[in-house]
Amino acid sequence: MTEKREDFMLGVAARLPQLTEQDYSLMQDAGVAWLRFGDFGFDVAAFLNGESQPEAFRDASQRVRDLKAKGFQLMGLTPGPREMKAANLEPGGQAYYEAYAKISTFFAEEFEGLIEWWQVANELDIWIFRDTLDMDQSVEFLKVGIRAMKAAVPSLKVGINITLFPSLPGEVDGNTELHEGLVLAKGIYGDDSVPVDYAGFDSYPGSWRKGGPESWHEYLDGFYELTGKPIFVQEFGYASAGGVMTPEEAEKGLYPCEAKKWKFAWRGEHSEAIQAEFLKESFRIFMDKPFVVGAIYYNWKDSAYCWQCKSPDCPAETAWGLLDNEGKPKLSYEALKEFSMAMV
Repeated sequence: MTEKREDFMLGVAARLPQLTEQDYSLMQDAGVAWLRFGDFGFDVAAFLNGESQPEAFRDASQRVRDLKAKGFQLMGLTPGPREMKAANLEPGGQAYYEAYAKISTFFAEEFEGLIEWWQVANELDIWIFRDTLDMDQSVEFLKVGIRAMKAAVPSLKVGINITLFPSLPGEVDGNTELHEGLVLAKGIYGDDSVPVDYAGFDSYPGSWRKGGPESWHEYLDGFYELTGKPIFVQEFGYASAGGVMTPEEAEKGLYPCEAKKWKFAWRGEHSEAIQAEFLKESFRIFMDKPFVVGAIYYNWKDSAYCWQCKSPDCPAETAWGLLDNEGKPKLSYEALKEFSMAMV
């Protein structure tokens, strides 16, 4: 039987500007205490030029205060290499890192007392998020951000997230013979001078890679052994819609956006019922591992279209939600609610 853990940090990722009072009520009813987000509307160029931030940033800052007042805890994401393009500095150059240190310091100080847990950038082991930085530059980028935030506000809990682990080249898009996830992990957690507080882990077994909830044992046990840090599962989930590629389609190396199907599936399908079971099984495993301190389910609500290919009929980025597009709770929402009520 799973041991009850009142200290376990249970949360969801959400598009905060789109949330309504009904969403907040549903979250609280389901025991969701944590929200993870990075949509601050922050203007990198304006900040570095000494100009005021746009209205979007002011709105986001007020939203943070409102959420705290409602009783939510927050996991914040700092800008990454893609956002740093606006700085018009040589990626990986000294001025580039100095600018990022200033930005990281600003976020730490601006939200002191409001956001205590921070994730520096997002999944820099994946090329789309590290942009033009190579792996060594990406490691340095993360070190700069971590050190700047901890120097500004030492009480903060600061970490990063990695998704390409275990290192299985060819199994999942982005995981190559360069072993990106391992390089990033060893660069950060293998350097004792980096004041990192936790190890963030993202994975989608059964959707983006082979396996299912049972995969968490190998993934998390191995990641803990590698990092030696408490693990926060920053992203996990299961798509509730989408067909499965035929062996011939998978052999062609088609991306889900191209095939409009998944390469992998747990128990043979992507459906609301399987999504709910995946969630329950995953949380049982997380809770049974004392070194896993929290988990963020991705995502709160379905999306009307795929953010990668912009297609409404693509399952890759549309059906992860606990709620459907109309805001109606799915079976996975009820599963989360049932499980959170049993936690305490």
